[in-house]
Amino acid sequence: MAALFLLMVLVLPSATWAAGAETRSAELSQVALWALLPVVATLCGVLIAGTREPGPKARSALQHLAAGIVFAAVATEIVPEMLEGGYKLSVVLGFSLGVVLMFGVRWATGGDTHGEAESGPSSVSASNMFIATGVDLAIDGLLIGVGFSLSLSSGVLLTIAVTFEVLFISMGLAATLRARGRTARFALVSLTLMASLTGACMLLGASLLVDLGDVAKACVLSFGAAALLYLVTEELLVEAHAQDADSFGGSMLFFLGFGMSLLGAMLL
Repeated sequence: MAALFLLMVLVLPSATWAAGAETRSAELSQVALWALLPVVATLCGVLIAGTREPGPKARSALQHLAAGIVFAAVATEIVPEMLEGGYKLSVVLGFSLGVVLMFGVRWATGGDTHGEAESGPSSVSASNMFIATGVDLAIDGLLIGVGFSLSLSSGVLLTIAVTFEVLFISMGLAATLRARGRTARFALVSLTLMASLTGACMLLGASLLVDLGDVAKACVLSFGAAALLYLVTEELLVEAHAQDADSFGGSMLFFLGFGMSLLGAMLL
């Protein structure tokens, strides 16, 4: 829990800073600095899973909070940008590709990819979990890079949202690997490398997608919106409601996370 508190200390001031950030694209050096945040989240997740993992109700509450933040990031940062030019075909194409890819990855890897500590060893192979999670994080990293190419504040808010995702993914995978007899060092190294993939894709997206035309950018943003909505509806909220662990207070954190992010967007 101390590691989780440390992550909150790092993230919340960042959100306040983002509210006052200038609306301009970010330099690659700034993107590289923010790319460290998912890595820190991974270290915290592995540490939590290896010491005293939060109980089901605490996990459910924090997953609701993360889902609200991600949902607000899509609503306030992605959707307005992808609809701005009115490129209907690009929006439909990108969104459809995002839906097909995310459900295709789910089908190809057998469904549950992140694993749950309380469910014990899963029938899903470790390689399938890593492949599916790697695809998720690579897409998220590219989307964050696009956000940084739009404006510094957009990239920061998306980074904060995805950081919560990485935290829960690392907790779940670390617990699953531990249940399968893997060492703590293996979990730490493998998951840190996976989180580094997000950072690398952030840099890739910021450097390669910044010069895209409006039509192509609308397609990419629509693709990313579908991927993040899948994260909220099919992963975070599904896991939050698993085994009747959610509570009224925990569910309200979804709206708290959404409202706080919405307020931050209004202050931009």
